[in-house]
Amino acid sequence: MWELLHGCADHYRYLAKNYDYFHKERHEAKFVSLLKYLDIQPDHIVVDIGSGTGCLAEKVFEKFQLKNPIWCVEPSAEMQEVAKRRKGVLPIQKTAGEFFKDFVDNDQRFDRAMCIGAAHHFGDPVKIYRSIESCLSPSGVLLVELVKDATNTPLFTKAEKGIDALVVGLEENTCAWLRLANFDVEVLEERMDYSVTKSKWYDMLRGRFYSSLRELNDVEIEEGIDELERERKAQRFESPRSHPHFLHVEHIYS
Repeated sequence: MWELLHGCADHYRYLAKNYDYFHKERHEAKFVSLLKYLDIQPDHIVVDIGSGTGCLAEKVFEKFQLKNPIWCVEPSAEMQEVAKRRKGVLPIQKTAGEFFKDFVDNDQRFDRAMCIGAAHHFGDPVKIYRSIESCLSPSGVLLVELVKDATNTPLFTKAEKGIDALVVGLEENTCAWLRLANFDVEVLEERMDYSVTKSKWYDMLRGRFYSSLRELNDVEIEEGIDELERERKAQRFESPRSHPHFLHVEHIYS
Protein backbone atom coordinates (compact mmCIF):
# COMPACT_ATOMS: atom_id res chain seq x y z
CA MET A 1 0.00 0.00 0.00
CA TRP A 2 1.26 3.43 -0.91
CA GLU A 3 1.45 5.53 2.22
CA LEU A 4 2.85 9.04 2.32
CA LEU A 5 6.27 9.01 3.88
CA HIS A 6 6.61 10.53 7.33
CA GLY A 7 5.95 14.24 7.06
CA CYS A 8 4.92 14.10 3.38
CA ALA A 9 1.25 14.90 4.00
CA ASP A 10 2.16 18.17 5.71
CA HIS A 11 4.80 18.83 3.06
CA TYR A 12 2.37 18.63 0.14
CA ARG A 13 -0.27 20.56 2.06
CA TYR A 14 2.30 23.33 2.41
CA LEU A 15 3.61 22.98 -1.15
CA ALA A 16 0.31 22.79 -3.07
CA LYS A 17 -0.22 26.53 -3.50
CA ASN A 18 3.23 27.00 -5.08
CA TYR A 19 3.67 23.58 -6.71
CA ASP A 20 2.85 24.61 -10.29
CA TYR A 21 4.94 27.79 -10.04
CA PHE A 22 7.95 25.94 -8.66
CA HIS A 23 7.78 23.16 -11.26
CA LYS A 24 6.67 25.15 -14.32
CA GLU A 25 9.90 25.03 -16.32
CA ARG A 26 10.67 21.51 -15.15
CA HIS A 27 7.24 20.19 -16.16
CA GLU A 28 7.38 21.90 -19.55
CA ALA A 29 10.72 20.25 -20.29
CA LYS A 30 9.52 16.95 -18.87
CA PHE A 31 6.39 16.93 -21.04
CA VAL A 32 8.44 17.40 -24.21
CA SER A 33 10.48 14.35 -23.20
CA LEU A 34 7.42 12.28 -22.26
CA LEU A 35 5.84 12.85 -25.66
CA LYS A 36 8.51 10.58 -27.15
CA TYR A 37 7.20 7.64 -25.13
CA LEU A 38 3.48 8.28 -24.68
CA ASP A 39 1.80 6.34 -27.49
CA ILE A 40 -1.75 7.35 -26.63
CA GLN A 41 -4.84 7.22 -28.83
CA PRO A 42 -7.92 9.45 -28.35
CA ASP A 43 -10.09 6.58 -27.13
CA HIS A 44 -7.57 5.33 -24.57
CA ILE A 45 -8.41 5.26 -20.87
CA VAL A 46 -5.47 6.66 -18.88
CA VAL A 47 -4.64 6.67 -15.16
CA ASP A 48 -2.00 8.88 -13.54
CA ILE A 49 -0.70 7.52 -10.22
CA GLY A 50 0.65 10.23 -7.92
CA SER A 51 -0.71 12.95 -10.21
CA GLY A 52 -0.01 15.96 -8.00
CA THR A 53 -1.94 18.99 -9.22
CA GLY A 54 -2.86 17.27 -12.50
CA CYS A 55 -0.60 19.55 -14.53
CA LEU A 56 0.91 16.82 -16.70
CA ALA A 57 -2.40 14.96 -16.96
CA GLU A 58 -4.08 18.05 -18.37
CA LYS A 59 -1.29 18.46 -20.92
CA VAL A 60 -1.63 14.80 -21.97
CA PHE A 61 -5.42 15.11 -22.24
CA GLU A 62 -5.18 18.15 -24.50
CA LYS A 63 -2.22 16.96 -26.59
CA PHE A 64 -3.79 13.61 -27.48
CA GLN A 65 -7.36 14.96 -27.64
CA LEU A 66 -8.63 12.25 -25.32
CA LYS A 67 -12.32 11.45 -25.29
CA ASN A 68 -12.28 10.55 -21.59
CA PRO A 69 -10.73 12.38 -18.63
CA ILE A 70 -7.54 11.05 -17.08
CA TRP A 71 -8.03 9.33 -13.73
CA CYS A 72 -5.74 11.27 -11.37
CA VAL A 73 -4.93 9.34 -8.21
CA GLU A 74 -3.44 11.64 -5.58
CA PRO A 75 -3.91 11.51 -1.79
CA SER A 76 -3.28 15.20 -1.06
CA ALA A 77 -6.53 17.15 -0.70
CA GLU A 78 -4.73 20.42 -1.36
CA MET A 79 -3.14 19.14 -4.56
CA GLN A 80 -6.49 17.77 -5.71
CA GLU A 81 -8.15 21.14 -5.12
CA VAL A 82 -5.86 22.52 -7.80
CA ALA A 83 -6.48 19.51 -10.06
CA LYS A 84 -10.25 20.00 -9.91
CA ARG A 85 -9.88 23.23 -11.86
CA ARG A 86 -8.10 21.53 -14.76
CA LYS A 87 -9.50 20.31 -18.05
CA GLY A 88 -9.74 16.58 -18.69
CA VAL A 89 -8.93 15.50 -15.15
CA LEU A 90 -10.91 13.09 -12.95
CA PRO A 91 -9.54 13.69 -9.41
CA ILE A 92 -9.45 10.66 -7.11
CA GLN A 93 -8.25 11.55 -3.62
CA LYS A 94 -6.72 8.27 -2.54
CA THR A 95 -3.34 6.67 -2.09
CA ALA A 96 -2.43 4.14 -4.76
CA GLY A 97 -3.01 1.38 -2.22
CA GLU A 98 -6.50 2.63 -1.37
CA PHE A 99 -7.37 3.12 -5.03
CA PHE A 100 -6.40 -0.38 -6.14
CA LYS A 101 -7.93 -2.01 -3.07
CA ASP A 102 -11.27 -0.40 -3.95
CA PHE A 103 -10.73 -1.24 -7.62
CA VAL A 104 -10.59 -5.03 -7.19
CA ASP A 105 -14.16 -5.68 -8.36
CA ASN A 106 -14.16 -2.99 -11.04
CA ASP A 107 -14.28 -4.16 -14.66
CA GLN A 108 -12.57 -0.97 -15.88
CA ARG A 109 -9.24 -1.52 -17.61
CA PHE A 110 -6.66 1.13 -18.45
CA ASP A 111 -4.86 1.40 -21.78
CA ARG A 112 -2.10 3.53 -20.32
CA ALA A 113 -0.87 4.11 -16.76
CA MET A 114 1.59 6.83 -15.79
CA CYS A 115 3.66 7.23 -12.66
CA ILE A 116 5.69 10.39 -13.16
CA GLY A 117 8.17 11.20 -10.40
CA ALA A 118 6.07 9.54 -7.69
CA ALA A 119 7.33 5.96 -7.47
CA HIS A 120 9.71 6.72 -4.59
CA HIS A 121 6.60 7.20 -2.40
CA PHE A 122 5.46 3.58 -2.82
CA GLY A 123 5.62 1.76 0.51
CA ASP A 124 5.12 -1.67 -1.11
CA PRO A 125 6.20 -1.20 -4.74
CA VAL A 126 5.69 -4.80 -5.88
CA LYS A 127 2.12 -4.82 -4.58
CA ILE A 128 1.36 -1.52 -6.30
CA TYR A 129 2.90 -2.62 -9.61
CA ARG A 130 1.01 -5.93 -9.48
CA SER A 131 -2.20 -3.98 -8.91
CA ILE A 132 -1.45 -1.74 -11.88
CA GLU A 133 -0.63 -4.74 -14.07
CA SER A 134 -3.94 -6.40 -13.21
CA CYS A 135 -5.84 -3.24 -14.20
CA LEU A 136 -4.22 -2.79 -17.61
CA SER A 137 -5.83 -3.88 -20.87
CA PRO A 138 -4.06 -6.72 -22.76
CA SER A 139 -2.09 -4.15 -24.78
CA GLY A 140 -1.73 -1.76 -21.84
CA VAL A 141 1.49 0.07 -21.01
CA LEU A 142 2.82 1.52 -17.76
CA LEU A 143 5.25 4.45 -17.97
CA VAL A 144 7.32 5.00 -14.82
CA GLU A 145 9.58 8.06 -14.66
CA LEU A 146 12.43 8.19 -12.16
CA VAL A 147 15.16 10.68 -11.41
CA LYS A 148 18.28 8.67 -12.08
CA ASP A 149 20.95 11.30 -11.60
CA ALA A 150 20.80 14.87 -10.29
CA THR A 151 24.53 15.50 -10.17
CA ASN A 152 24.29 18.53 -12.48
CA THR A 153 21.48 20.09 -10.48
CA PRO A 154 22.62 23.12 -8.45
CA LEU A 155 22.05 21.70 -4.98
CA PHE A 156 23.98 22.32 -1.79
CA THR A 157 25.61 19.47 0.10
CA LYS A 158 22.81 18.58 2.51
CA ALA A 159 20.22 18.74 -0.28
CA GLU A 160 22.33 16.47 -2.47
CA LYS A 161 22.50 13.88 0.30
CA GLY A 162 18.71 13.95 0.59
CA ILE A 163 18.25 13.43 -3.16
CA ASP A 164 20.87 10.67 -3.22
CA ALA A 165 18.98 8.84 -0.49
CA LEU A 166 15.95 8.74 -2.81
CA VAL A 167 17.55 7.94 -6.17
CA VAL A 168 20.58 5.73 -5.49
CA GLY A 169 19.59 2.20 -6.51
CA LEU A 170 16.02 3.21 -7.36
CA GLU A 171 16.27 2.36 -11.07
CA GLU A 172 17.67 -1.11 -10.47
CA ASN A 173 15.16 -1.84 -7.73
CA THR A 174 12.24 -0.53 -9.77
CA CYS A 175 13.17 -2.75 -12.72
CA ALA A 176 13.30 -5.75 -10.39
CA TRP A 177 9.96 -4.85 -8.78
CA LEU A 178 8.28 -4.42 -12.17
CA ARG A 179 9.52 -7.80 -13.37
CA LEU A 180 8.18 -9.40 -10.20
CA ALA A 181 4.85 -7.80 -11.10
CA ASN A 182 4.94 -9.55 -14.50
CA PHE A 183 5.95 -6.53 -16.59
CA ASP A 184 8.29 -6.69 -19.56
CA VAL A 185 10.67 -3.84 -18.75
CA GLU A 186 12.39 -1.48 -21.16
CA VAL A 187 14.68 1.22 -19.74
CA LEU A 188 15.21 4.42 -21.69
CA GLU A 189 17.33 7.35 -20.56
CA GLU A 190 16.36 10.92 -21.26
CA ARG A 191 18.39 14.02 -20.45
CA MET A 192 16.19 16.94 -19.53
CA ASP A 193 17.50 20.50 -19.44
CA TYR A 194 15.79 23.68 -18.35
CA SER A 195 16.71 27.05 -16.90
CA VAL A 196 15.25 29.15 -14.11
CA THR A 197 16.28 32.45 -12.62
CA LYS A 198 18.60 32.27 -9.68
CA SER A 199 16.07 34.03 -7.45
CA LYS A 200 13.36 31.53 -8.41
CA TRP A 201 15.66 28.57 -7.75
CA TYR A 202 16.36 29.88 -4.29
CA ASP A 203 12.62 30.38 -3.76
CA MET A 204 12.15 26.75 -4.82
CA LEU A 205 14.71 25.60 -2.29
CA ARG A 206 13.12 27.70 0.45
CA GLY A 207 9.72 26.31 -0.54
CA ARG A 208 11.03 22.72 -0.34
CA PHE A 209 10.01 21.92 -3.92
CA TYR A 210 11.71 18.51 -3.52
CA SER A 211 10.05 16.35 -0.87
CA SER A 212 13.49 15.42 0.55
CA LEU A 213 14.07 19.08 1.45
CA ARG A 214 11.35 18.88 4.10
CA GLU A 215 13.93 17.34 6.43
CA LEU A 216 15.91 20.60 6.48
CA ASN A 217 15.02 23.56 8.68
CA ASP A 218 15.10 27.21 7.59
CA VAL A 219 18.61 27.78 8.93
CA GLU A 220 19.97 24.79 7.01
CA ILE A 221 18.27 25.98 3.82
CA GLU A 222 19.78 29.47 4.15
CA GLU A 223 23.21 28.00 4.91
CA GLY A 224 22.82 25.87 1.79
CA ILE A 225 21.92 28.87 -0.36
CA ASP A 226 24.97 30.69 1.00
CA GLU A 227 27.03 27.65 -0.04
CA LEU A 228 25.63 27.85 -3.57
CA GLU A 229 26.35 31.58 -3.75
CA ARG A 230 29.99 31.03 -2.78
CA GLU A 231 30.34 28.31 -5.43
CA ARG A 232 28.70 30.45 -8.09
CA LYS A 233 30.94 33.43 -7.41
CA ALA A 234 33.99 31.19 -7.69
CA GLN A 235 32.82 29.59 -10.98
CA ARG A 236 30.87 32.40 -12.65
CA PHE A 237 33.47 33.15 -15.32
CA GLU A 238 34.74 29.60 -15.72
CA SER A 239 31.69 27.81 -17.14
CA PRO A 240 29.80 28.63 -20.38
CA ARG A 241 26.62 27.58 -18.58
CA SER A 242 27.20 29.95 -15.70
CA HIS A 243 25.26 33.20 -15.47
CA PRO A 244 24.85 35.60 -12.55
CA HIS A 245 21.05 35.54 -12.76
CA PHE A 246 20.11 32.21 -14.38
CA LEU A 247 20.75 28.61 -13.40
CA HIS A 248 21.05 25.71 -15.81
CA VAL A 249 19.38 22.63 -14.36
CA GLU A 250 19.98 19.17 -15.72
CA HIS A 251 18.30 15.92 -14.69
CA ILE A 252 18.76 12.49 -16.16
CA TYR A 253 15.54 10.51 -16.15
CA SER A 254 14.89 6.87 -16.87
